[in-house]
Amino acid sequence: MQSTSAALFISISLVVFGICYYYFTTRHKERMEILERGLKPDYFKDQSDFRPLLLVLGIIFIGISIGIVSGTVLSVLFPLQKLTLMITSIFLGLGIALIASFYLLKRSK
Repeated sequence: MQSTSAALFISISLVVFGICYYYFTTRHKERMEILERGLKPDYFKDQSDFRPLLLVLGIIFIGISIGIVSGTVLSVLFPLQKLTLMITSIFLGLGIALIASFYLLKRSK
């Protein structure tokens, strides 16, 4: 039992190390390429704008909640296929939310 948990710990550690190594070497290569092309070294600073991501996530969660509410209402009105109505309305709400967020982001740029 102890050898299994030790092997699991070692394998998880190796996976984390491999992902970190790949991330940092790729980032270093990208930055060296940018410097070779003649761009400024502070090219990566102040480029993290999370507002579009937050807008998309907010609209998606609103769409999912509207899908859950409409699925509940439809399952009360049509009690034959409750699970099918719930899943369909959740995905329909999610799809409408993704389309709405696409057009909102397109309009904001």
